Amino acid sequence: MNLLLITGGKHPYEESTPVLHAFLEEGGHSITVSESAKELAGDLSSFDAIVLNTLRQTDVTNNDLSENQRQGFKKYIEDGGSLLSIHISAASCPDWAEIKKITGGGWILGESWHPPFGWFQVHIDKIDHPIVRGVSDFWTYDECYCGLDLQPDINIFMHGIVEDEKKPLGWTHEYGSGKVVNIALGHAGSSHQHPEFQKLILNALEYLN
Repeated sequence: MNLLLITGGKHPYEESTPVLHAFLEEGGHSITVSESAKELAGDLSSFDAIVLNTLRQTDVTNNDLSENQRQGFKKYIEDGGSLLSIHISAASCPDWAEIKKITGGGWILGESWHPPFGWFQVHIDKIDHPIVRGVSDFWTYDECYCGLDLQPDINIFMHGIVEDEKKPLGWTHEYGSGKVVNIALGHAGSSHQHPEFQKLILNALEYLN
């Protein structure tokens, strides 16, 4: 697949994006990496999917998406494009409610939370879902997101458990004619190096293809 990988923002993307880029390339994908996200305001027809490993904000990093970038991104997905959103990417553009509708939900800046970065178990909900093919319950050193803003029609395929409550960590979704996958794991470079995380990402792209 020809992928547009948007990165950058207040997160350790200098660690995670090189790892992500490397295993995507090893998986046979062609990747355009962009910190500016300028491509979103242009012709996106050559890309088979957009991958978000980014956090776009105005008040902290001054890298928020412009109105033209937002509308280009929205139209691409709405018209049948594919999207893979990783970790906190869905918290981008915090004043733009549409982002959660596109991604199926995600982190709310200033409201969502997680236990300290550390070990926890990821549980597979639907063993027949194509994104978890070859993936069993596993332990990872990452962040288990809690208090997310979730759309009512998402299809959850994995979760963590915090304070005896299930916390969705991966789901599929449709926006207009577009297919969307959100995987809430992936905080740091070490998180992206986890073999099960890599399987999930590669399976997700196959699902979106």
